[in-house]
Amino acid sequence: MVRLALADAVAAFQAGGIPLTLTPGQAQRYSSIPIPGCTEGEGCFDRVRMRGILGADGRYPEVDTGSTFMMAVELTPAGPRTRTILTYSLSADPSSPHHTDQTVLFSRGQWVTERFTEAEIAADPKLRTSTVRG
Repeated sequence: MVRLALADAVAAFQAGGIPLTLTPGQAQRYSSIPIPGCTEGEGCFDRVRMRGILGADGRYPEVDTGSTFMMAVELTPAGPRTRTILTYSLSADPSSPHHTDQTVLFSRGQWVTERFTEAEIAADPKLRTSTVRG
């Protein structure tokens, strides 16, 4: 059954002139940014979904939903080590500078390292503190 499904997929790609080396990032895009991943049925951690099938040009319609937020945590004796990513960034406003900032990181496999310990937080060069009274 698996061999037949693979043979059918190869035949469909060849009939459409789509390269067999096509990667998800080449076929899937969000705001023109390549997006890795697949559906939960295919077993991906970074789930994506788009409305429609792979086109003759080797592209799916625009990715319209997915994991949105992902976090990977390692618990170590020195404290948690965590990486996070907002796959579709911070802003739904296309004019915002944050509309695709983390999407670009996600596309490149670059996640944000979080800070947990007092030393990690204090070492952040952008740290600002405020004291609230009353």
